[in-house]
Amino acid sequence: MLARGPFLKSPHNRTTATSRGFTLVELLVVIAIIGVMVGLLLPAVQAAREAARRMQCKNHLRQLGLAFHNYASTYSEHLPNNGYSGSRYPNDYSPFAKLLPFAEQANLHGLIDFDVYMGHPGMDDLPVELRAAAATRVPFFECPSDVGAGLHDLTMPSGAIIPIAGTSYAINQGSGLDGVFHPGNGVASDGLCWVGAKTRLADITDGTSHTLLVAETTIGVGAAPASPTPLQDPRRYRGQVASVSQALAETADSGGLDAVAGSITGWDGARNQYWLRGSVPNGPVMNGRLTPNSPVPDMVFASSKITGSRSYHPGTVGVSLADGSVRSVSDSIDRHVWHATWTRSGGEIKTAADD
Repeated sequence: MLARGPFLKSPHNRTTATSRGFTLVELLVVIAIIGVMVGLLLPAVQAAREAARRMQCKNHLRQLGLAFHNYASTYSEHLPNNGYSGSRYPNDYSPFAKLLPFAEQANLHGLIDFDVYMGHPGMDDLPVELRAAAATRVPFFECPSDVGAGLHDLTMPSGAIIPIAGTSYAINQGSGLDGVFHPGNGVASDGLCWVGAKTRLADITDGTSHTLLVAETTIGVGAAPASPTPLQDPRRYRGQVASVSQALAETADSGGLDAVAGSITGWDGARNQYWLRGSVPNGPVMNGRLTPNSPVPDMVFASSKITGSRSYHPGTVGVSLADGSVRSVSDSIDRHVWHATWTRSGGEIKTAADD
């Protein structure tokens, strides 16, 4: 019989390893630890994402400010206005439509024939030749945090529905303290833009670094609740009222949301959904009567509006001043300082630029 060599092992000398898995308790502990870590990290990740979106939004405001200055340099220091009077309604091509060739959007600008009369929004369908432009989203017209950004349906007087695109930014019509709440009735306001305006940079005697040019706002989300109650998120909806007046604005100033809640007869989700037109109720020309992110919703009757700057950035809104600089304005800004920033020649000492 052959002897066992050094390389042969007896079955009795073999070692066996037993594998041991996680117990249920250990598995639950690991899952709990992972859950806690995710809970700790998620707010930081969300905050980082929001910081990136806010930075991108500020870049959009810088682009708009630069485009306005390029426009003014081309047209003898005049800023773009809100169109001109028409037979039934202003031919209200918005300032944003006129900025396009100065913001690398010449092809889109080429789709717009500014000689075409747009008609009354409550009586006339938008002319066919303007619909392609109206349905085009412009990236730097939209804040990346704006949940209403995108195409929305416009139901025209004939009942036909077309897509339209909006903007998260609006040009300064005025402070609203002068009682001019309709940007298309041809009455000059204390700001920069209205129908027939011929505002030049030299007219801003308060100083371009102290006067607001473009303010951030939000795009409505569309279909609104039929009932005036409960109150809705003012970033998504605005209140419909029986009339827009200085008295209603003063009531909002003194009593806030509770004081005006009874005046709201319904809700409208179309704010700022229409960058092509400026005077229509859903156009991007606004007054600054309400303070940033005010709990009082924008209030609208026909084409008259009491409005405020709004955003999805916690605690602030972005603005571009008339010198092209960009600022973040706190929700807690003093009302008088805020209003002073919207006037071109109010002679005020302090504005949002000083905060």
